[in-house]
Parts: sequence; structure tokens; C-alpha cells
Amino acid sequence: MKSEQKLRDFTLRLIQILVWFEILWAVVFLAGMVFQWSGLTDQLAAAFFGSGFCAVLVLAALALLNVTANLNIISKAQVRKVAESEVVESKPGSFIKALCAAGVLIALVVGSLWFAEWRLYQAKVSETQTKIESLMGTDLLDEAVALIKKDGSAAELANMREALATSIQTGARLSFIIPRKVKDVTVYYEFTAWWHDKKDEDKKISEASLAKFVPRQAERRKWEKLVAGETDEFTVPRGNDLRSFRRVILHDQEIILLIDTGRRSDYSRSSF
Repeated sequence: MKSEQKLRDFTLRLIQILVWFEILWAVVFLAGMVFQWSGLTDQLAAAFFGSGFCAVLVLAALALLNVTANLNIISKAQVRKVAESEVVESKPGSFIKALCAAGVLIALVVGSLWFAEWRLYQAKVSETQTKIESLMGTDLLDEAVALIKKDGSAAELANMREALATSIQTGARLSFIIPRKVKDVTVYYEFTAWWHDKKDEDKKISEASLAKFVPRQAERRKWEKLVAGETDEFTVPRGNDLRSFRRVILHDQEIILLIDTGRRSDYSRSSF
């Protein structure tokens, strides 16, 4: 009975703490609505609301555990009154065993979710890479690389990019990464769906105002291998999205195809 009493007292203290937490959480939430606080980012807002929801779940679980411990204590007390022999007490390690069993179940659930997420990620990677590979050997890609090689019209290249993106249903997610020699140093520029304004329409590709491509921190090691010719493609996750790269060399001209699944068709320079 001692272990049940300790469990009852422990859960009761946690319930008191969580009740005060929920009260203060509700006060902060109400004050935020009244004064229209807007300084939180989406991630912090999700963490704030998630903490309140998780506290409610934990509070409900602790309340159930506390009621169970109390019923167990009452049951043992009644049995002790009517039984001639001493009631067998719970072993001191029973609480630890129950906690370990719950931990194993949580590990199984989390592991299953991780495996499902990994399988979903692999499916997304396969789908994205298949789309890029379907462009290999096509006349449109051949013409686009030839146009870059001869430094043709940027507007014409934009039309080719649009046609290639439409053929694999990627919209604004497809872009060209084009190398340029700047004082014997290779600099990469990205030709995206929103690369230009009207004054650039008649310019050549080399004269168009393209953004310099800088790989993200998670991409740098694989990017260095890609531009060095050690690999032809790689894909990296970015939250729930992917960035997939494919190196292409045609007509002695190198370009890199990029599909960024986090991009939307409604992006434009004026929207930032």
C-alpha cells in the first residue's frame, strides 16, 4: 500500500502544478487575444498552443492515475479488514517496471512513426528524382542547354523552363543553376520562374539579373561533390519539403537542374 500512497501523493503534486500551468497559460492566451500580440513566429505559436494541449492530456492521464491509486488503496484497506492474513504489499520495483513498460510502448510508437515518415520521405525522393530523370534526353532540355551555351535570350530560356516544368508538373519548383566564369572563378547563378522584371526581357542570359546561388548549410558537402563531378545528383530534406539536384552536361555546357518542392507558383519578387 505504501507504493500506492507514494504514487497518489506524487500524481497529486503534479496535478497541482499542471493546473496552475493551465491557469497561467489561459491568462497569457486571453491577454494575447485582448492586446493582439503578433510577435510570435508560426513555430513559436505552434509550440505555445501545443504545450497547452499536451498539458491537458498529461493532466487527464495523471488524474486517472491518481483515481486508480486511490481506488487501489481503498480496496486493499477493505481487504485487510476482512481478511485474516496480511495483505501482500506491492513490490517496491513494481512502479519502475510499469514505467519501463510504458517507455517501451512509447518507443515502439515513436519508432513506428519514424519508420513511416522515413518510407514517405523515400517515396517523395523517388518521385522527385524520377521527374528529373524524365527530362534527360528530351529535345526541350537539349534546346535549353544549347541556348545557354550560345548565351541566347533570357526570355526564350524562361519559356523553355516553363515548358520543361509543365512536362513534369513541377510549375515554379524547377529552376536552372548556370555556371559563369568570373575572374577564373566559377560562380553559379539560379534561373528561376520569377527571375526577371520587364526590363530584362530582351537581355541575354549573361546580362539578366539572376540571383547568385548559395547552397544551404545542409547541402554544402554534397554540393561540393556535385560540382566536382564526383556525383551527378543528390536530394536533401528541408522540413516537409525536398531539394533535388541533377547535374547535366550537354554541348560542352554544364547546368544543374533543381526541383525545390517548397516553392509555390505565386512567388514573385514583389511579394517579398
